[in-house]
Amino acid sequence: MELVVLLLTPLEMLLVNLFVIHKCSQHKYSRNRTLVCMGLFVCVLMYLSFLIARNAPDFGRGNGLFVFSGFLFILPVKLLYRTPGVRIVTIACFSWTYTFVLFVMSVRFAYALAIPGWSLSAAVLLLQTILYVVTIKAFCSILDGEFLFILNHIGKKENIAFMWMNMMWFWMVFVLNLSFAYPAIRLFQILSLLTLVLCILSSFRYIYLQVNSGKKIQTLEKIAYRDELTQLRSRAVLKSDAEDLIARKIPFHLIFFDLDNFKSVNDRYGHLVGDQYLAFFAQEIKMRTGNRGGFYRVAGDEFVCILMEDCLETFLEEIATIPKTIPNTQVQFLGFSYGCAYFPRDGDLIEKLLECADQCMYKMKRCRQIPSESEGTGTDQ
Repeated sequence: MELVVLLLTPLEMLLVNLFVIHKCSQHKYSRNRTLVCMGLFVCVLMYLSFLIARNAPDFGRGNGLFVFSGFLFILPVKLLYRTPGVRIVTIACFSWTYTFVLFVMSVRFAYALAIPGWSLSAAVLLLQTILYVVTIKAFCSILDGEFLFILNHIGKKENIAFMWMNMMWFWMVFVLNLSFAYPAIRLFQILSLLTLVLCILSSFRYIYLQVNSGKKIQTLEKIAYRDELTQLRSRAVLKSDAEDLIARKIPFHLIFFDLDNFKSVNDRYGHLVGDQYLAFFAQEIKMRTGNRGGFYRVAGDEFVCILMEDCLETFLEEIATIPKTIPNTQVQFLGFSYGCAYFPRDGDLIEKLLECADQCMYKMKRCRQIPSESEGTGTDQ
């Protein structure tokens, strides 16, 4: 009877590990077939553990050596699930760390409490079951949330670092337990310290890779969301900002700008001066927009301004005062045309508002007899 109770503790751990692996992996076969195969494997594993326990004097002292049998789980998992090896090891180590921490705590509590009338193995089983009941909900929440999110979105380098970090966590708990079980063997205490160092290094490596990836993403976002030449926000940001205002039902004016005869500037002075021309116009309008809205570059010589509801007339008066000469050059500023749309009157989609403002802008060009420039993206960057 004592031997049966002794085997129930690792069986409980195995079942939790089986649940985690099944939940985090994509199985090749039907759910029932997969669970039956894994169940049979658990039975074989427990039978082997039974044979070992009858002939191993140290079995049941809380040393946790039986945990190495858990590595055999990788064999059926590899056969039954469509899961890369790195992911399998990461999932297994994450699960083993959880189950083994509870086992170690149960053993330490059992020794400390020394429940009268209870054997050590029975007390460990009882305490471990209580710890599972108390912690399993929080563990599943982390498993479904943070852990699976990391696994499903992590990069290749980060994935390997994450695997090593989970392996080090598990190894740390295992070696620490050995130092508890065999306090006279100083080697286990030294191994605990060395493993702690490896845990720190692997954790820092993983954090470094994550921070480095985050910096790369920020750089890409900066490229995507800000125009390098004019330092204005991009078309993507325009769409996001406009949709946010529309969703919050905040009225605003959308003004579409197009530079007059810009192609002639490029043709006569070259693209370098053309870039100066664009940057000059962008800064002049941005300065006059101030905190009353946002200014965006949507194409080569096409710009859009989002202006709050009651600022239009003052703004139009101010943009008429733009200097007629580009600073530090003899290049004349040839002016611009613009068209206005108003939300919600002219539409409740950014595409509709842009179309309306664009049409108004071309009406202004026709009235002023300014030819349309089909190149659109007058200056490449």
